[in-house]
Amino acid sequence: MTPPNLSIVLIMLCFWVTLWLVNRFLIRPVNTVLDQRHDRIDGAQKEWTAKNEELLSATAQIEDELIEAARAAAKTRETYRAGAQQEKQHHLDTARSDAEERLALALKRLSQDAEKARADLKERAEGLARDFAQRLLGREVHQ
Repeated sequence: MTPPNLSIVLIMLCFWVTLWLVNRFLIRPVNTVLDQRHDRIDGAQKEWTAKNEELLSATAQIEDELIEAARAAAKTRETYRAGAQQEKQHHLDTARSDAEERLALALKRLSQDAEKARADLKERAEGLARDFAQRLLGREVHQ
């Protein structure tokens, strides 16, 4: 029988030393870096989720405030619109009243002027009739 080949022991020893060195200086540091990267990614995702929820909450709050501001503006606008309508109606009533007073005054003046013109025309008509009668008759006519 041949003695056992001891080189296998040496090969096994080299394999285990190389495996330990690769594990110690390559695989562990790479795994550590990968674990740190994974932790940073998880932290960033959690932070993004928290910030996104905060953003959505703030957006909803701002939208609620905008809706409330729009309601308040509509209420204020309606109040001013009603006030303006009342003021407009007041001005229209005042203008209508003033116009009616002016119209009544103008009609009164017109009536007075017409009465005066009638009296004047009556006098002129009588004078013209007297003149016409005097010319026709050729003599003076008395009242």
